[in-house]
Amino acid sequence: MKIAVVGGGISGISIAALLKKHTDYDVVLIEKSKNIGGKASSIKENGYLIEKGPNGFLDNKLEIKQLIEEFGFENNVIESNDASRRRFIYSNAKLYELPSNPTKLLLGDFFSTKAKLRIFKEPFIKPNFEDETLEHFVIRRLGKEMLDKVIGPMACGVYAGNPKNMSMDATFKRIKEIERQYGSLIKGLVKLMKQKKATASSTAGSFSAKLMSFKDGVGSFIEHLSKGINTIHDEVLSLEKSNNRYTLILKNETICADSVIFAIPSYALSSIIKNIDEEFSEKLREIGYAPLNVVSLGFDKKDMPNVTNSFGYLFNLNDIEDTIGVLFDSSIFNFRADKDKLLVRLMIGGAMKQESAKKKNIIEIAIKELQRSAKIYQPFNFSHIEKHQKAIPQYGLNHKQILKEKDDFEANHKGIFITGNAFNGVSLNDCVKSSYEVLFKIK
Repeated sequence: MKIAVVGGGISGISIAALLKKHTDYDVVLIEKSKNIGGKASSIKENGYLIEKGPNGFLDNKLEIKQLIEEFGFENNVIESNDASRRRFIYSNAKLYELPSNPTKLLLGDFFSTKAKLRIFKEPFIKPNFEDETLEHFVIRRLGKEMLDKVIGPMACGVYAGNPKNMSMDATFKRIKEIERQYGSLIKGLVKLMKQKKATASSTAGSFSAKLMSFKDGVGSFIEHLSKGINTIHDEVLSLEKSNNRYTLILKNETICADSVIFAIPSYALSSIIKNIDEEFSEKLREIGYAPLNVVSLGFDKKDMPNVTNSFGYLFNLNDIEDTIGVLFDSSIFNFRADKDKLLVRLMIGGAMKQESAKKKNIIEIAIKELQRSAKIYQPFNFSHIEKHQKAIPQYGLNHKQILKEKDDFEANHKGIFITGNAFNGVSLNDCVKSSYEVLFKIK
């Protein structure tokens, strides 16, 4: 049996590696780029290690830990530094450090008195059992200030998203489930904590889990997984089906396979399958993508402000100009820069600031932001820009219907499997988890 895996990002590489390890199938990976890894790749320049996309994973995520162990890469895993537990929100011209216990936010001056009173009303708000946007959910249950200062910035940090359009069921499913089960977030979290199931809460779990990565970057793990995989660097143009077998039409050749696994962006998949299912092809185009420019800047560490010894910071939605997040990568992980250097990574654009990602003076924008919010005035000694016109898929209120139609498409075309971050989560672990699910279906 021959299986073609289309797409050489983390999703495609992981499922190809798993198939090669656990089956006797003839597996071929097709990736149009000369490189592999997609956005999950790393580069080294001038003594700095730069991540083009994600910089790690949480240690409470089982699937990626399993994959690392299966392929013998444990010795390359590193823990984030203690500094990474310090996180800030820039709000009203000030950086506020977030306490490890979220409830302590209510004791300081981060929230207004009106907002604190609004939060205390949460247990008395009637639950809504239907899906809704993140913005609607947070304002309804906790008030607008909570949206602007905490939840909205989180949405920008994880999804580069716009709360006005994000589906609760698709992006913050566990929080919505708590409301449905307990009628209140506060009541639900208290009960879960009492049951010693704090990890079931995305809020509590995110504070207790430790961020992990790899000594030579996320890209080093992707490269390790890809070793020994038969890889063709070419672009798939279309797909044909005949007698339960599939023919992939590439730019330079054709490949016949018994099964095809697509691990590519939804818009690319839409073009390939249009001739066999035009309706689903059009549905895939409803998945939007947020543009994002990732700007990495290197500095001498001497005389840097205290905030640089931290994970970084996000922004009150009302205080976003062009940048939606700032990470101090060399403070989060060792091996990202020499000891006397500081590596800063800024995320410019996102779904809320799409025009910002199109601006040409990206370095100037980054420097201006660091001066405004972090009070970094030192000259930089290194810069690198990664431009992603379509960086992160956005899960809207129609996402549940898209997933249903994806399942219907797979059922109608036996041997085709669709995975990747456009469907069941955007994190490294989400992608790896989906790869294991595909493996189980095939085996």
